[in-house]
Amino acid sequence: MLRFKPTLLFAALAATSLAQANDIQINGFMNVTLGVSSNDEINVDGYDEGMSATNNSVVGLQFLKQVNDSTSATVQLVARGADEFNTQATWAYITYSFDENTDFRMGRLRTPLYHYSDFLEVGYAYNWITPSSIIYLQSNLSSLNGLDLTRRFSFQSFDNYVQVYAGRYNGPLYAGGEEYATDLPSYGVVFGSTFNDFSGRISYHNATLSLDLDPTGTRGLDQLLAGAVAAETFDVIPGLSAEKFEVDHSKTKYYQTSFSYDNGSTSAIVEYTYLDHETDAFNNSAAYMIGGAQRFGETTIHLTYVATEDELESGPSGILQKNLESKENSIILGARFDYDTGTAFKIEAERHNEELAAGEKGSVGIIYRAGFSLVF
Repeated sequence: MLRFKPTLLFAALAATSLAQANDIQINGFMNVTLGVSSNDEINVDGYDEGMSATNNSVVGLQFLKQVNDSTSATVQLVARGADEFNTQATWAYITYSFDENTDFRMGRLRTPLYHYSDFLEVGYAYNWITPSSIIYLQSNLSSLNGLDLTRRFSFQSFDNYVQVYAGRYNGPLYAGGEEYATDLPSYGVVFGSTFNDFSGRISYHNATLSLDLDPTGTRGLDQLLAGAVAAETFDVIPGLSAEKFEVDHSKTKYYQTSFSYDNGSTSAIVEYTYLDHETDAFNNSAAYMIGGAQRFGETTIHLTYVATEDELESGPSGILQKNLESKENSIILGARFDYDTGTAFKIEAERHNEELAAGEKGSVGIIYRAGFSLVF
């Protein structure tokens, strides 16, 4: 759960700035996490029955240069343990401010898919060690190259903003633990509003998806396409059209809405997402999260329930889609200890239930995690 409203978070980051040299402001964050799973058969953030200190560990540095009154440059470098701490530029953009309420940005930007997108990897900004991967999918899709325009405005007692963006992602997409080369041009619109301790967000995203599928290949989606072609050719599934399982230039729509409450001691979050694919190679899916937290002095206790379920097409396509059907949920219980300025120690247990995994009955296990989150 979000412990700080965005304005307070950014103020905290500025107050703990590492250095300013030649008017370049440098801020940073770091999450160092130990984790282990009670069951190798479940799949959560890459954890297994052996202890890992890399899966949810990440370090980032952000550089901000105010070039003149209207123009600034921002670069954020991130190294993730899951990627062997190889450094990537997740942000690299120029901002032009038309006025104090209107910003235009161009370059590599954060894709605004989720409630926590603006500080997705800054663990100090929320109580979890990391937001649940049931909703917060595909960290490598969290940035795109493009542009956006944000307008902030007030209406009566509500502080609001509208953001529109367009861009393109070229890189790997992971499905079933396998890698696919991806081309994903997209655009979207986000509306957010804050009223006292309440905030809400709603967004719509539209993308055109292309993958390097090969019907003669051995990856899961390659075999799914090959199976669709064979099923149509030999009439194994009457009425099945293999064309519906082609991916290139297929449309994908993503819907998100969230509501949160935070009075500094008690907080709550509800977030819902829906993924709608034109191609039948991917199942449509809905996911939601409900969570709450209570602060007792320097200690915060939080509890969250997260779930997702695929929606299959009716008719012949749905018969084949059952081979990839997924249904899972998690209950996350944890504690956060803010023992000093800009630092928090966290412990967490997540009971993960894979009711269905790749169309078959899944398993249940618990992921135990502990770690530090810092901003500086």
